Amino acid sequence: MRLGTGIGIIFFLLVLFAAITSSIVLTESAVSTFQDELHWYRKKSTIILGIIMIGLGTLSCLGYGPLSNVTIIGMQFLDFFDFLKNSVMMPIAAIAICIFVSIVVGLEKVEVEITKDGNSFKQKKIFNFMIQYLCPIFAFIILLSSIANALGFISM
Repeated sequence: MRLGTGIGIIFFLLVLFAAITSSIVLTESAVSTFQDELHWYRKKSTIILGIIMIGLGTLSCLGYGPLSNVTIIGMQFLDFFDFLKNSVMMPIAAIAICIFVSIVVGLEKVEVEITKDGNSFKQKKIFNFMIQYLCPIFAFIILLSSIANALGFISM
């Protein structure tokens, strides 16, 4: 491919730029939370969050190297953090969203929003059933099965 090296350099520079900007955006929400909830100054929030990120990132990087003998419930650090995020935090977030939409916001407000511009809400009954019962139950089953699998009670 002509100019392949140049195109490759540009591609990876763009990927680097995308990663840096995404990291800044994700870090900003945590810094803002520290400021709002703990009443810390921005500089203190940023420094403490940076230390936490460097610490957890270092554990993830060294988990398959010098720290390969250190495991949490039989997993290397990177695998444990992946398990924690995907198998524990995501089902908990799904359950929380279902509770928020069905109880805190209220299904009536959801219906008003959907039918606002004269649109019909043909799937209202199935939506209400799913958001109140089906989705939280399945998210809870996913959460329990993931934890049971990680602890060795079941095998998936």
